[in-house]
This record gives sequence, C-alpha cells and structure tokens, in this order.
Amino acid sequence: MIFISYASSPKSTPKIYESVCKEIVQKFPHYEQTCLKLLEAYPEITLAKDYYTFTKLYCKIVAIENATKTQVKVKELVNKYPSSLAVKACATTDYDTVVSELKAGSVENPEEISLAINYAYDALNSCKQKLTDEKIVDTSFSALNSAMEFVIEIAEISSLKS
Repeated sequence: MIFISYASSPKSTPKIYESVCKEIVQKFPHYEQTCLKLLEAYPEITLAKDYYTFTKLYCKIVAIENATKTQVKVKELVNKYPSSLAVKACATTDYDTVVSELKAGSVENPEEISLAINYAYDALNSCKQKLTDEKIVDTSFSALNSAMEFVIEIAEISSLKS
C-alpha cells in the first residue's frame, strides 16, 4: 500500500515590521515602501518577535534619533521667525516633549509605551496647531512635521498591538 501525502506549504506570516508598514498606508497612502526601507536598515528591529519589542527597539533606535534631528532643524527655523511665539514653542516645549516621550517609549514598561507615544503625538499636534493659529505657512516646517508624524505613526501602530 502506498500513501501519498499532500502537505500544503505553511502560509508565510508577515514579520511584524511588514505588518506595521502595511498599516501605515491608512494614514500615509503610498508610504509602505518608505516604511519598509526605513525599517529594513535596522536588522534588530526587523527581527523583533513581538510588538512590544518592536516598539521599544524602534523608539530607541529610530524615533528618538529622528525626533532629536528634527528638533535641531526646527530650532534653526527660530532664526527665520524670531518674533514668533509659536515657532519658539514648537522648537522647545513641543519638540522637547516629543523627544522625551519617545524616550519613554523605549523603556521596559509595556503599559506606558502607548501612552508615551500618544503624548508625543499630542506635542507634535500642539506645534502644528500653534503654527496654524499664528498663520505660519512654511514648507520647511510642514515637511519636518509631516516626517515626524510618519515616524511617530509607526510607533503608534506597533504600540497599540503590544
């Protein structure tokens, strides 16, 4: 008697970073490849086995660095708008909060990660609202804030699943 077995090949489960990048298009259409390119530069992030580890590593390795660099660029814009209270607040209070909350997102306590990421988002939105209220329309600011929003959104997606 001969038995022929047909085993279906196991369905490939997407890695965590791939799942996060698939979700990013809900808020940032056409950014899946940008997300993948960003994350694939960091093998330790792409190898994360759970969302908590992914979020923690992402905040520690990518988000904090991006936020710090963005804050430096925002502080440079203060010279362009020396009388603007909104620009000064964005460069200091708001981006200080973004950086500090992303640092909090890299800590060991999983219950606090999502809250920290939300506070970072709130601070960024506060900056954007102050600029709108003061009627400051500057493509440099818009580009910096949009890029930062993208960085935070990746952390937000993963933190909500951790």
